[in-house]
Amino acid sequence: MGPDQYIRLSQLNDQIQDTINSRFRGQTHWVVADITNHSFKADKKIHYFELVEKGEKNSAIIAKIMGKAWGEGAVQLSDFEKKTGQRFTNNLHVLVKVSVDYHPLYGLSVNVLDIDVNFTLGVLEQQRNATLKRLAAENDFITKTADGYSTLNSRLKLPLAIQRVAVISASNSAGNEDFRHTLQHNDFGYAFQIDDYYTIVQGDNNAKLFLNKLIEVYNTKIPYDAIVITRGGGAQSDFLIFDNYQIGRAVAKFPIPIITGIGHQKNVTITDLMAHTHTKTPTKAAEFIIAHNRSFEMGLLSLQQLIVIRSQQLLLQHSKGLEELKRNISKNSREALLGHKKQLALANQRIAADVKDILQGQQKRLSLKAQMAGQLSQNLLRRKRSDMEYLTGNLKLFAAGYLKSSNLHLLHMQKSIALMSPQNILRKGYAIVKANGKIAAYTGDIKQGDDIEVILHDTILKSTVKEKIQYDGRETDL
Repeated sequence: MGPDQYIRLSQLNDQIQDTINSRFRGQTHWVVADITNHSFKADKKIHYFELVEKGEKNSAIIAKIMGKAWGEGAVQLSDFEKKTGQRFTNNLHVLVKVSVDYHPLYGLSVNVLDIDVNFTLGVLEQQRNATLKRLAAENDFITKTADGYSTLNSRLKLPLAIQRVAVISASNSAGNEDFRHTLQHNDFGYAFQIDDYYTIVQGDNNAKLFLNKLIEVYNTKIPYDAIVITRGGGAQSDFLIFDNYQIGRAVAKFPIPIITGIGHQKNVTITDLMAHTHTKTPTKAAEFIIAHNRSFEMGLLSLQQLIVIRSQQLLLQHSKGLEELKRNISKNSREALLGHKKQLALANQRIAADVKDILQGQQKRLSLKAQMAGQLSQNLLRRKRSDMEYLTGNLKLFAAGYLKSSNLHLLHMQKSIALMSPQNILRKGYAIVKANGKIAAYTGDIKQGDDIEVILHDTILKSTVKEKIQYDGRETDL
């Protein structure tokens, strides 16, 4: 191959550039694609990314081209983020206006000149509607109604007064601080117990962490009056976690009333629709709880006032009846007392006559019994006197015999004592040994070298122990 049969790469690229520029110069195209590999150079205000098209069946990429947005295109993307609350980033399905560009060094790419805001909002809304439809279709505890959705959680009754609350929020969340401050510094002096359960509350990829926190609250078995989900403001994409199917289902089925204060101002999330009560901000959630408790208190105060008024009305209505009843009671009491007074007088006369007859009869019976008692007493005294004379004779005989027997026993005891006395025993040749002023009953009380006293019947011998010999008492010359 000769030198005139090839060209430089730059020459080839120049030809490609001329061809593409001549074909697409001045033309723009609206293209539907997904965003991947996005990056943003803040200092140059340039977006770099790839536009890709995926197949409908297996989601495989079937087309791809490099893209960038700068100048007016970057301004349009900034407006897009402001209008949608959605950052221009990966995994967005967008409709963008592009121009085709080819550079000999950087290759083929497209420049984004504009973006259709309504198209992206429509895609997000379609995804949200599809999730809502699936929730209602797959779960019998979720029902679509004319006003929204009826769920197991929304059908729960709030306690008459909410006092113990579990709060699921991000740590160091300003929204959670607003909720706490509003609840704890209420104008009515209501006291609350607030338990915090911290987790990540943004990003659809963190839905599992949020779901686990709900499960943790359930597993504590603490009888909370309500669960509050709070989050401060942010971009629309920050709230995608609350459009998650699993979180929506868990909230709809949760057995404790859930109040949301997620902090979004434009749209209502799926979590809001599945919860018992949804409010716009954490502060509004706290105000709802305070208003709920205030309503209960006002009901009690109203009932108290109604009871007082009704009591006064009843007293007024029955006062006349009470006065009439009082007069009737007084009149009937006087008549009853007069009638019973006459009856008592007659009864008194009858009782006096009956008592006189009874007394006479009893007097006769007492006289007769007195005579009989006198005769019985005399007979009894005669028998007792005879018994006493007999016992006296026996007692004299017994006493004499007892005294004689006792004297003989005493004489025997005196003789026994005399025989057992120490003096008598000493006369028989025995001796008493004292050591240290005490009678030595055991050989352990005497040691070699001790001074001892040997007491005989007529002599005391004082000596010192020179030798101590053990003796078993068997061999003796005694």
